[in-house]
Amino acid sequence: RSLVSKLMGDCVAKKVKVAHIYTAGFRETAHKEWELAQAEFSRIAREGGVRLVGPNCMGIYCPDSGLTWARGFPKEPGTVAFVSQSGASASRLVPAAAARGVRFSKVVSYGNAVDLDCTDFLEYLARDGQTEIIAAYVEGVKEGRRFLEAVKACRNTKPVVLLKAGATQGGSRAAASHTAALAGSPAIWAAFYRPSGAIKVET
Repeated sequence: RSLVSKLMGDCVAKKVKVAHIYTAGFRETAHKEWELAQAEFSRIAREGGVRLVGPNCMGIYCPDSGLTWARGFPKEPGTVAFVSQSGASASRLVPAAAARGVRFSKVVSYGNAVDLDCTDFLEYLARDGQTEIIAAYVEGVKEGRRFLEAVKACRNTKPVVLLKAGATQGGSRAAASHTAALAGSPAIWAAFYRPSGAIKVET
């Protein structure tokens, strides 16, 4: 963790466009020192024009590009995209779905979402010709209106299946401890589904 800000400075110097920060133990710890460390490397990246995936996440699985984080993930691409705030959920879903014949175009685990978040990836997937179905596991969102519009843009051409974690009081605490996500009130999320057109799932 302590090296991330230095490495981010190196990325800026090398004109890196995107960085994936796998390391956990930042804002989600609720320790001031590591919250400040996350804020610092985020500032360096933002000012240097580096887009970030993470921290506290598995990153990107894209079979068509040969990019993966697990040796056992299928090498052949499919038409389903999965965007997940939880790396563990993404890591479990891919092999479970593969055993049922499902193959993926892209899978993104984005963790604490200091920069790129679910909305950014949904906006991309709405235009992605390799993706026909989108699934998402979300603990919290930063810009509710933009997120709603992104889901609506996707559903015009492809279905969006959404699992909202942290729908209960206990789930909200779990989401906060996992990625420091603000889960939002259950009432707001209950009202979200009808205008969004997303397909709600519970597990």
